Amino acid sequence: MKTSTLLILSLFSISLFSQDNFKLYYEETENGFAILADNDEYSPVSAKIDFRLENLNSTNGNNKVFVVPAKTKKHIITDLTVIDRKKRIKLGYESTYNHGNHNLKKYDTNFKYYLPFPKGKEYWLSQGYNGAVSHKNENALDFKMPVGTKIYAARDGVVVDIEESFSKSCTTSECAKYNNFILIYHSDGTFAEYTHIKKNGAEVKIGDQIKIGQFIGYSGDVGWATGPHLHFIVFFQRLKERVTLKTKFLTGNGKQAIALVEKEKYTRGY
Repeated sequence: MKTSTLLILSLFSISLFSQDNFKLYYEETENGFAILADNDEYSPVSAKIDFRLENLNSTNGNNKVFVVPAKTKKHIITDLTVIDRKKRIKLGYESTYNHGNHNLKKYDTNFKYYLPFPKGKEYWLSQGYNGAVSHKNENALDFKMPVGTKIYAARDGVVVDIEESFSKSCTTSECAKYNNFILIYHSDGTFAEYTHIKKNGAEVKIGDQIKIGQFIGYSGDVGWATGPHLHFIVFFQRLKERVTLKTKFLTGNGKQAIALVEKEKYTRGY
């Protein structure tokens, strides 16, 4: 773009996930600028962008959430066209981004999840959905199991994030920042998090394609925990919150999928 106008830039971004593999940037075009995104994550990324424009018009709107597919380069967010080439141009934006499709509302409600522990084992569900201890208004499950119990994938997916560096544990919410976890993205746009794994307890790496029933790591007693257990949730990831979802699991010999009930024991015989 050939112009003698003054360009003033003001760019600010906040990432809400630990792996910084997402980039917003601009390139000059014949009529102005293109706002582009590179997403090197293994899941879509949602970015809320508030443009601050002077003498520029956005062809794809402003101050809304844009979804960038996984593993894409130069994804066009919007084109910015110059209104009057004789006047000053100001291009600025503030952005916040996170894993997942912020706008997703439907998921596979009929999927039959595997119990996330070894075949032939039985474990107690110490806390269920909307549990009184720490699951208020949350669809989360706690399987009480000894430290070092093998964890198996409840569903196919791809590993998008891992935290396994912590060893600290306490019974108050202040220790939530020390939670170790494995985060897996599913084909219907949901995520599953396997939380409180032991230090260095992941047996998979980011980018691994996971099959249902695959060994992925070891349980622990790390972070916000009242004792050794596996905390399991399935959720939609919004920009600044998670919408946790109810799921059904195959139990016993694996012929029927049911909703798990707090304070009951469940056996995986398949």
